Amino acid sequence: MSNTKHVEWLSLKDVQQLVGIGRTKAYELVTTGELPAVRIGRCIRVNRRELDEWLRAQRYVDSIGHDIVLGTTED
Repeated sequence: MSNTKHVEWLSLKDVQQLVGIGRTKAYELVTTGELPAVRIGRCIRVNRRELDEWLRAQRYVDSIGHDIVLGTTED
């Protein structure tokens, strides 16, 4: 049995749909290095795990530690 982990690579179109952003914003996030990505030939791919980590880092928390989306307190 293999211990290799499955890595899911997303196209920028997939990222756009998942995050709800436009094409220009998706390319801007990649070209500025804000969103980790790799170029394979002419294709740009984003690792799903890295996208999830990036999204967690973008969460907005108010000044007293409440998650604005969920209304929960961050520890």
